[in-house]
Amino acid sequence: MLLQGFLEQRIIIVLIAQIWPIIYSSYFAYKLLKRGKNRAIFTLSGFFISLALTFFLASLSVLLSYTPFAYVAYITSIYFFFFTHSLLVIFTWVLVKLDEKSPIWKFYLGITFNGIISTYVFWIGFYLNGIRLDSSTGWIPMYSWVFLIISWGFLFIFVIIPEINLSFKLVKVFEGRILKRRITLFIVSVFIEFSLVFGLFLYNTWIENTIFRTFYPFIFPPLGTIAAFLMYKSFGKELE
Repeated sequence: MLLQGFLEQRIIIVLIAQIWPIIYSSYFAYKLLKRGKNRAIFTLSGFFISLALTFFLASLSVLLSYTPFAYVAYITSIYFFFFTHSLLVIFTWVLVKLDEKSPIWKFYLGITFNGIISTYVFWIGFYLNGIRLDSSTGWIPMYSWVFLIISWGFLFIFVIIPEINLSFKLVKVFEGRILKRRITLFIVSVFIEFSLVFGLFLYNTWIENTIFRTFYPFIFPPLGTIAAFLMYKSFGKELE
């Protein structure tokens, strides 16, 4: 995920930009599961657990550089990266349907659907050589244009557009309620997280922009922490 060609840059990324999200995601998942057990809490905690797993695998791929296992760990982390962020859409849908008590099968169907379509990462990344990570690339991930186009399409069609639509519905559902401020915090946190998603892709593809690649590893941890905290603060506490 966040990889650099120089050893000192890799150490910074592993110790700060990738391990830190594992820590705060695990913490918020623990706090949520300790607080209660309902569909909304399970979904949001699942997002944090999956996010922690994503960065754990990405960090593992760095530590396994110069071995065949680095590629396996990295491509699996990319799969969880996309699946994880699709869970935010599921969580928002759960909040929209909170008063209606929608059938549980729709909830599981949504998770299963997102889990299946996210497997394009393996089909395009491995079988069509969409993601390369080996000695020929200096153990820095390289994406093909086909993989990038499909990935951007996935994000917009299955994540960004549905989330925008559900966010408008969410505001209407909770309009006039005390929770409206928390709704706003949640929507802001989601789109901060999405901006980080775009940043990660630019980081791995905009290689010639050394300024962006130098500063982004320092921008990512605080912004990621703020997004996670706002998500927890908005609906993690006393979720209704």
